[in-house]
Amino acid sequence: MQGVSCLHPPRKPEELTLVDRETQFRALRLALTECAAGTVKLLVAEGGMGCGKSTFLGEALHTAAASGFAVLRAAGLPADHRQPLGVLQQLLNDPAPEDTARTAVRPMPVQHVRGALERLAAGAPLAIGIDDVQDADPESLHCLMRLTRHSPTSRILLLCTALACSPAADPVLEAELMRQTAFERITLDCLSLDGVTGLVSDRCARPTAPPPADYCLTVTGGNPLLLRALLEEHSEADAPSAPRPAEPSALHSPPQAAPPRPVVGGRFYQSVLACLSRTETAIRQTAGALAVLGGRARADLLPQLLGASPASVTRGLRALEATGLTTSGRFRHPVAEAAALDALDPSRRAHLHRRAAALQHHDGAAPRDVARHLLAARHAAGPWAVSVLRDAAEQSLAQDDVASAVSCLELAYGACVRERERPEIRIRLAAAFGRTNIAVAEEHLADLVATLREGELTGHQTALLVPLLVNHGRLGEAREAMDRLNAADDARGLCADGGFPMAAPWPSTAHLAARRDPAARRDPGTRRDPADKPFLPRQSGAPQPRPEDGRGQQPTAALWALPGNGTSEAAAHAAEQVLRSSPLTDSTLVLLVNAVRILARTGRYDTADIWCHRLLGEATRRRCPGWQAHLLAVRAELSLCRGLLADAKECAQRALTHVPGHSRSVFAGGPLACQVLACTAMGRYDEATQLLSHPVPEALFHSVYGLGYLRARGHFHLAMNRLPAAVRDFLTAGRVAREWGLDHPVLLPWRTDAAEAFLRLGETKRADQLLTEQLVSPHSGNPYVRGTALRLRAQTAAPAERLRLLSEAVSDLQSSGDRLALARALADLGAAYHSRNEPVRASATVRRAWQLAKECGAQALCDSILPSRGTKDRGPDGRAAATEALLSESEMRVATLAAGGNTNREIAGRLCVTVSTVEQHLTRVYRKLNITRRRELPTRLRHLADQAN
Repeated sequence: MQGVSCLHPPRKPEELTLVDRETQFRALRLALTECAAGTVKLLVAEGGMGCGKSTFLGEALHTAAASGFAVLRAAGLPADHRQPLGVLQQLLNDPAPEDTARTAVRPMPVQHVRGALERLAAGAPLAIGIDDVQDADPESLHCLMRLTRHSPTSRILLLCTALACSPAADPVLEAELMRQTAFERITLDCLSLDGVTGLVSDRCARPTAPPPADYCLTVTGGNPLLLRALLEEHSEADAPSAPRPAEPSALHSPPQAAPPRPVVGGRFYQSVLACLSRTETAIRQTAGALAVLGGRARADLLPQLLGASPASVTRGLRALEATGLTTSGRFRHPVAEAAALDALDPSRRAHLHRRAAALQHHDGAAPRDVARHLLAARHAAGPWAVSVLRDAAEQSLAQDDVASAVSCLELAYGACVRERERPEIRIRLAAAFGRTNIAVAEEHLADLVATLREGELTGHQTALLVPLLVNHGRLGEAREAMDRLNAADDARGLCADGGFPMAAPWPSTAHLAARRDPAARRDPGTRRDPADKPFLPRQSGAPQPRPEDGRGQQPTAALWALPGNGTSEAAAHAAEQVLRSSPLTDSTLVLLVNAVRILARTGRYDTADIWCHRLLGEATRRRCPGWQAHLLAVRAELSLCRGLLADAKECAQRALTHVPGHSRSVFAGGPLACQVLACTAMGRYDEATQLLSHPVPEALFHSVYGLGYLRARGHFHLAMNRLPAAVRDFLTAGRVAREWGLDHPVLLPWRTDAAEAFLRLGETKRADQLLTEQLVSPHSGNPYVRGTALRLRAQTAAPAERLRLLSEAVSDLQSSGDRLALARALADLGAAYHSRNEPVRASATVRRAWQLAKECGAQALCDSILPSRGTKDRGPDGRAAATEALLSESEMRVATLAAGGNTNREIAGRLCVTVSTVEQHLTRVYRKLNITRRRELPTRLRHLADQAN
């Protein structure tokens, strides 16, 4: 028989490795004294997992050995390794329980065991330690109980450790144990605040500052194992840095670090897993079930969830609380809860989540609480589950938890077995994705439109789809859906309910849906010719624009129309009324965005900027990148209207960054158009070419964003002198705008765009027709509309009339706030002054135009007003550094204009100098370039440019 006999003196309490255990060791020393005097003692030290039971047993046996006791130690084994008399065999042969688990145990008669133990106790007091006695085999325990009850010598101490609240292997034996007068129970509680403070101070050596002890107690419950793991994780996260001199205020009080934040996978998490792995299955299952419920349900659901008795569950809850993992039926920390979940087998966890969902649904829990379990189990069988998920999605959206809403709707869509109900779920899914990923939302819409064309949407579902299509600007598909809805037998009495009246989303505009727009009649400036062919790509199954169907503004276009009676004042008033009265929601987003857009287009830039900033801040705060994209796109348009080209380009780019996969997005056509317009005006033609080379979806040309894209592309063609292509884009945009009832020059000034192209083609009659219609229309009161039309009309007017028209254009455009349009009008006015031989006024006007264009960043306009030195790819003759080395900047300007065929007087007017100055510059140019005649200038400049290249 192996025993342990130690002659060392007993340790003092302050030398013990255990903390906060003075009371327990006092009881131990008293039991040792009584046992040494001839009394049998039975001590059971109970505690939670990780509370130091094994450490306490080791210290107790060390103290016993130091007091002259013969010491034996064994441990209970898990059920799969347990053998009859296994504990006794450990006591007699080998104190290492893990070896017993691996080797065969040789049977030994009980009387022999008793005899051996009695002989050992006859020489000295005997201390027998049994660790995890709840796992000991009953045969060994019965033998030890007989020994302590009938031994001829009474100097035996049986010291056992047990897991708190754990069921005994033999309830009869436990009852017998408790009846004995020698029995005493010692409780190894979790550490108190003083104990935690001491351990924290001991474990956190400087220079690492100790974390707050009260926080550590709250997280760990005072469990020594968990506390040590938490402190280790804290030390690893707060690595020591170079020592800093202490501040005077900190000399008398030790600094405290920020509270340690345990994470899943860290040391604290691993320690929780270790605690749970060492406990019995019932307690581990109770911990997992509690983690599944997450403290969101009544405690009486636990027995139903586990299919266990209330007594068993209560015992498990007490064991978890004794361990320090829980308090008041809830886990102390989310990481501990996560570990309890991970301790479960995946199939068991999914099963518990499914049962929890059914139980909580039957119990009347909130849909989001029930949906949490359905999502965790990835299981939603039954109509009730699909209904719960849809309700939970609505609750999540109301709380701006879009990710949860999308997860609920995706699971509901996949689990729905009723095919007729699935489109409605997908409609809501598309609306939810509109907050976070517009491109994905549009993919859902495209599939829904395909389902509509296959005749598989009910009237109610179609009515839900229409406003969603309108919100995304897909007016062609929205009109098709409305036509089908009106023709459907099951759709009578239905109306599209997207959160706004389809016919009149703007205040006081109900008449718009029924009024015929005069601009929808045949436009005399759009007669059929090769440059007037439809440029809309055919979309399979989609109705193409019908030129004259007798309709005015379509209800599906009302949201994108100009509100009020067509005047800027009425439109701005209606827009501000909407902005003041409407909250930001899925259904009001585009209404509010268009209200900001209307304020900008009617010249209320400051007000529009204030509202845009306010709405953008709210969208950012609510974590809705899809909404941010819409508002950034409007900010880009606002900057473009004010002539802030660089800002417009930047805002448009930021809008696209909020649209993952924007190359397949219809919405992306809007910011893309702003970028193209800005780059074209800035003279960055290569960049504009690259932007236009990006593929765009076919559906873009059936949306309002396609109108802006066509206009931007038309202006790029105009800058590149591709005039027929420009005319085609402008007229196509105008035709579609008329078809949809959006033919308003404030929304889309396609007539002035096309008139400018016609003027450069020399077709002054067609240009004059378009400009006349623009000027006599009810919408001509807008300063930008009128000023732009007057500037172009002046190009075909007599000199005297030209000056008057340009003066009025400058006045109107100055009040419009569009600085780039004003710069163009001023440049034309300066040229008009020059033609009337008014050099002083011409010079002042031209310089003002150039300054405005420069402030806008419109390099192309600057170069057309005052040609300047530039790079080799700028200018009509490709001049390069070799030429610039010969000529000064002023000489280069004069030489360039002279090479372009301008007379000396025309050059003087363009550069706002005298004719004599032009002649002097030319003289020097001839000498430097070694030429004698004016007609040699183009060849010589080109030759020098080629040499430089």
